[in-house]
Amino acid sequence: MKSKFKDMIFVKGGKYKPYFTDDEKEVFDLEVCRYQTTQKMWLEVMENKNNPSKFKGIYKLVDTVTWWQALEFCNKLSEKYNLEPVYDLSKKRMLMINQLGEEKASPDIADFKKTEGFRLATEVEWEWFARGGQIAIDEETFSYKYSGSDNADEVAWYNKNSNGESQDVGSKNPNQLGLFDCSGNVWEWCFNKNESTKKNNYRRIKGGSWLSEASWCSISPRFYYNSIYSRSDIGFRIVRTI
Repeated sequence: MKSKFKDMIFVKGGKYKPYFTDDEKEVFDLEVCRYQTTQKMWLEVMENKNNPSKFKGIYKLVDTVTWWQALEFCNKLSEKYNLEPVYDLSKKRMLMINQLGEEKASPDIADFKKTEGFRLATEVEWEWFARGGQIAIDEETFSYKYSGSDNADEVAWYNKNSNGESQDVGSKNPNQLGLFDCSGNVWEWCFNKNESTKKNNYRRIKGGSWLSEASWCSISPRFYYNSIYSRSDIGFRIVRTI
């Protein structure tokens, strides 16, 4: 299935057991951006907003963005294509989710299958597409350590090969779905808050970065960061419910 949106790839849903739980989870069909959000994409969508990135380059990913800024980008991109924005950001740091044909829902009970616009992936979704989804299961490559390989140098920019900065997106090999940089380059904000803390402002980050050692760029590590702060090794990738 070909997406009408540039650089979005169809990812067939399925069932699997995420690395962090013993329970089987189901993922519904998604569109996932082939690349982490680039500075070119950011400037086109955010218009008069400055480029916040430490490492400048239009084909480098946008870095130094907070989780909340990533949500704002998703909404503006949705509006650009006349899609219902996923996030209600009308009240400062009081997030609600827009569900088609229904009342707004709190993030804890929202059903993202009922959303239309662009958004951040949940951790369950992220691991599914980072591992290569159903294609990787069929190929028996779903258990690769990194996204698309057992060899970090083939698919990831990390501290031993990055020269101390982020690199242009798509300059390493993609995974089985054709997605680049799920391992390395920058950590990717996910939607989920950290379950082990009651602080709602801490959100999951996945995939490692140019600053990380190789093991942190594997699919399994679970880190989190304060959503109101930014770092030069954190960016994001957009997805959309089919």
